[in-house]
Amino acid sequence: MKTPLVKLLVTVLLLGAVSTIFMSVMPDYLRNELGVNGEVRGVLEVPREFPGFLLVFIAGFLVRIQRSKAIAMVFVVGIAAFLGFAFLTDSLLRFVLFMVVWSSAMHAFIPLRDTTAIEIAGQGRRGWVLGRVGAFRSIGLITGTAIVWILMSQLKTDFKVTWIVGAALLIPGIFISLSLPHSTGDRDRTTAKRFVFRKKYRLFYALSMLFGARKQIFLTFAPWLLVSVYNQRAPQLALAMGASALIGIFLKPVFGKLIDRLGERTVLMADAVLILLLSTAYAVVPQLAGPGTALALLYCFFVLDELLFSLSMARTTYLSSIIENKAEMVPTIGLGGTIDHIVSMTVPVIGGILWMKVGPWAVFAMAGLVAVITFFTVSTMRKQPLHTAGKHI
Repeated sequence: MKTPLVKLLVTVLLLGAVSTIFMSVMPDYLRNELGVNGEVRGVLEVPREFPGFLLVFIAGFLVRIQRSKAIAMVFVVGIAAFLGFAFLTDSLLRFVLFMVVWSSAMHAFIPLRDTTAIEIAGQGRRGWVLGRVGAFRSIGLITGTAIVWILMSQLKTDFKVTWIVGAALLIPGIFISLSLPHSTGDRDRTTAKRFVFRKKYRLFYALSMLFGARKQIFLTFAPWLLVSVYNQRAPQLALAMGASALIGIFLKPVFGKLIDRLGERTVLMADAVLILLLSTAYAVVPQLAGPGTALALLYCFFVLDELLFSLSMARTTYLSSIIENKAEMVPTIGLGGTIDHIVSMTVPVIGGILWMKVGPWAVFAMAGLVAVITFFTVSTMRKQPLHTAGKHI
């Protein structure tokens, strides 16, 4: 692999590890350090996800900054957030403040990471590179989980030490980011548009909306089905996520190669069919199978669903194939993220009503409907000959 790609993958691994530290420690910290109850915990998802809603504006700010410096800023902001967790969060309000800071850094990294990966890849390898980005995110998840287990389960450290270790892990990322080569779009950054909305990109916007619905249904209600109906606890869910991450290290690069070889249209249509089958299985299996069999199958579905999330990289490679100006990649991905989060903040409300009024099966039936709409939406994408699929300008 090229040196710039190796450097980018290391930044992905570091942020993936520290993000996992945050997600693993946060519930414990809120409950046992700040005394937060379940009702308040649910409300905290709104400020945590709010930077995703603002991603179009965050991306608009970053587009005028040299790419390597912008990625380094993500690490600096992340360090500030974790040091805030360690030394300044003696109240819930302060914790929420630093949580929003951390979430802003993580959301800002998404368009920077994907755009940099696309540029490093060049022609014909964009899926391959994004597949490796996904694999290193999985390695980061496993690394972060191991760090939390060693620190808090084996060494019995307190929360402050864990937050400080997280901040320390981010320090090398600053120097690695600054050593990344200049982006080809850096010379246009002073005149680059902060906000981009083009009719030509409408399919990308539509796919972002549909992915937001598909994503949030499964992120919210798949684990809730396991917890509320089958009495599963956090360790079992963590084990399933760990299994998915371990498989993803090897499978995500394969998904990337398939995008390069078959093209985004074929891969995304296949993904929609798999999601439809998965949704049907989630809805039907609890009704027809015994508790033990159903639980085993639902965990298989859970792992498969986690892996299929990585196929969303085909949306990014599709955008790269139609983009008019390289400087428009970051703000366009940012707008896609905002559209994604608008839907993500709405769908759980509808799903919750369906869950209570009709039953869990209705929520997954809604997911199946989203998959059908996605299939026909993707079918309008321009076909690419197999020998040119993935070879974008």
